[in-house]
Amino acid sequence: MKRYFTISLTALAFSALNVLTYFLLGIITENSAFSGIFSITYPLQFVVAVLISFFSCASNIRANKENNKNCEQSGMILGILFGAIIFGIVAIFVDNYIAFMNLDPKIYHTFTLMAIGQLFLGYVCNIIIEKFYFDNKDKLGNFCSLGFIALNLLSTVISALITKNQTAIFLSNFVSLFIYIIIWLGFTIKKFKFDFNILKNFKYESMNILDNILMLLIYLFGFRLAFSFGEEYYLAISFINLITDPIWDAVNVTSKIAKIDISKSCYNYKKAIKYSAVISITYIALCVALFFGLFGAYNVSLKIAIIYLCIQIADILVNIFKSNLQTFLQLEYSPAKATAIKVFAKSLRTILSVILITPFNTDIAQISCGVLGLILFLILRFKNYKLNKSGILIRKTDNNLIEPNA
Repeated sequence: MKRYFTISLTALAFSALNVLTYFLLGIITENSAFSGIFSITYPLQFVVAVLISFFSCASNIRANKENNKNCEQSGMILGILFGAIIFGIVAIFVDNYIAFMNLDPKIYHTFTLMAIGQLFLGYVCNIIIEKFYFDNKDKLGNFCSLGFIALNLLSTVISALITKNQTAIFLSNFVSLFIYIIIWLGFTIKKFKFDFNILKNFKYESMNILDNILMLLIYLFGFRLAFSFGEEYYLAISFINLITDPIWDAVNVTSKIAKIDISKSCYNYKKAIKYSAVISITYIALCVALFFGLFGAYNVSLKIAIIYLCIQIADILVNIFKSNLQTFLQLEYSPAKATAIKVFAKSLRTILSVILITPFNTDIAQISCGVLGLILFLILRFKNYKLNKSGILIRKTDNNLIEPNA
C-alpha cells in the first residue's frame, strides 16, 4: 500500500506542479487564456505516452523478464532520438498546429512552443524515471521527477515575474530544463551492447501503444470540435483538465505497479483492487475540493464545468477495476485478445468523439466506452480465471495448481 501512495503522490505532485505552472502563467500575465495552453498541447501528451510505452516501459519489462540490462539502455537511447525528431517537427510547424485546434497562432505561438519543449524534456525525464522504478530505485525516481517539475515551475514563474517578454520566458524555461536533463542522463546512461527487439517491445505494450495512439486522435480532433463551440467551453475544458489531469496521473500508477509486480511474479489481484480503490477515492475527494476551491479564480460556467467533472469522476471509479484487469490479461493471458478489446473500445470512443456534435463529445465517449471495456475484460477474467484464497488469479484450466491452505 505504501508503494501505491508513494509513486502516486509523486505522479500527482509532478502533474500538479505542471498544471500550476500554466495556472500561474495565466495569472501573472493577466490573461487566463494562457492557462489553457495546457489543453492546446494536451493531445501531444499521448505522443509522449506512446513513446514511453514502446521505448521505455516495454524495454524495462523485457530487461526484468530476461535479466538483460542492455535492452533498457538501448530503449533509452532510441527513445530519446525518436522523440527529438517528432517534437522537433511539431515545433517547426507550431503555428499550423495551433490553427488546426481552432485558435489564433498570433496569440499562442510562443507559449505553445514552450509547452512543446517542456513535453519533450519531460518525456526524456520520464524515460530516466521509468528505469529507476523498474530497478526498484523508487526514491531516486521520485527525486528526479519532482526536481524536474519544480524547476519547470520556478523557471517559468520567476522569469514571468521579471519580464513580460514571452521569448525570454520560453528560453529561461527551456535552457534550465535542458541542463537538468543532461546532468541526469550523465548519471544514468552506462556502457551497453545494443539490444532492441521491435516485436517483443510491441508485444509487451501493444495495448497501451495502440490505446495512446487512439487517445491522440480523440483529443486532437475531439478538442478541436469542442473548442469550436466558443470560449466558455474552451475555458471550462481547460479548467477541468488542470484539475483532473494530475488526478488521472496519480491513479494510473495502479497499472504501472501492476506491470512491475507481474514482471516479477508477485502480483496479488485482490490487494491490487483494494489499494487502487483506496487511492482512487482519496484523489476523487481531492479533485472535488480543488474544483470548488479554484472555481472562483478561473471564471468559468459552473453548470458546464460540473458536467465535465462528474463524467471524469465516474470514469476514475471504472478505472479501479479496468486498469488492473487489462494489465493482467495483457501480460499473463493473451496480449492479442486484451489488445483487441482495448482497441475496439478506444476505436469506438474515437469515432464518438468525432461524430458527436456537442462540446461534451470527448467526455460522453470516454465514460460510455470505459464501461464497455470494463465489461469485456470482466467477461475474460471470469471465463478464464478464478481467485484463490490468497487473492491471486489462477487459470481455471490449470488443474495442477494447488491453492494455499487447501
